[in-house]
Amino acid sequence: MWPLDKLIGINNDYEAAENYPGFFLIGTYEIGEACAIEKATGAIYTLPFIGNVQEDAVFVGKSVDEQLVYLKEAW
Repeated sequence: MWPLDKLIGINNDYEAAENYPGFFLIGTYEIGEACAIEKATGAIYTLPFIGNVQEDAVFVGKSVDEQLVYLKEAW
C-alpha cells in the first residue's frame, strides 16, 4: 500500500476519477493490479490497470484484515 501522504497525488497521476470511477486507489499488488477502496461501500477491491474496471474488479474484503487474508491465499 502507498504512504498516506502520497495517495491523493497518486490518484491524480493515475487519473483515478476518470479511469477508476467509484474507486480510490490505495496501492498495487505489483502484478498489474491496483488495490482500491470502493467509495460507496468502503470495500476493498483488486482492479486491473488495463482492462474493464467494472467487469474485472475483484472483491477482496470489507477491511484491511480481510485484505491480508486474501493476500495469504494462493492465487
